[in-house]
Amino acid sequence: MTIIDGKLTKHYVRVWDYCHELLRSNPGSTVQVGVTVNPDQTTYFHKMYLCFKAIKEGWKIERRRVIGLDGSLLKGTCKGELLTAIGRDASNQVYAIAWAVVDIENKANGKWFLELLTEDLNLLDGGGFTGLPEATKEVLPNVERRQCARHICVNFRKTYTGMEFNNMFWAASFSTVESEFLRKMDDIKEVNPNAYENLLARHPHTWYRAFFRTDVACEAVENGIAECFNAIILDARKKPLLEMFEKLGYT
Repeated sequence: MTIIDGKLTKHYVRVWDYCHELLRSNPGSTVQVGVTVNPDQTTYFHKMYLCFKAIKEGWKIERRRVIGLDGSLLKGTCKGELLTAIGRDASNQVYAIAWAVVDIENKANGKWFLELLTEDLNLLDGGGFTGLPEATKEVLPNVERRQCARHICVNFRKTYTGMEFNNMFWAASFSTVESEFLRKMDDIKEVNPNAYENLLARHPHTWYRAFFRTDVACEAVENGIAECFNAIILDARKKPLLEMFEKLGYT
């Protein structure tokens, strides 16, 4: 495998050449690399962000004002996390906007990713846009923040099992008016008051349709489009760093 893929150290040595080549061949793109500086002044790769000019300009013209943010584990020899910003085009299809490799998925790395994305897409304070996740509170305070209902359902069912709770949860989540949502929640309350309180504590206005802004033109209650992208790039996530970036950028 070393003969086929090369040594990891050689891959990381090529990062700077790769970034310069991207900027040469794609003027106006954003490519940033972060390093960790050691006491002996040696540096180690820490993170890398990429957003092509053609992609960000295309998104500004033909986009829906909704962005799904997600992280997925890298499965190659060198571990880490791939952060992605996935939009929806005019046909409601996957539109990969930007991606980054970081050591771990945490608030600091998420904020760094969002700050670069905000500058690239000129999102300002997020007004008029919809997105995920928690880090948007600081970087994009006025964005309409949504939670993935599927993730909430998975966590909810760890305590409250059975198809009955599953069906009632999705009935509530898909409610298009508040009165309907309240009726569905009352159904849950009748079966188990604790389950009702559990869901109320999860900020329901972020995961059921009745409270979603209509001008965004996106009624999805889950982040499935980002999950779909993660599944599509599964093979790429097993590759060494530069091979993975090449597959994300040119396939």
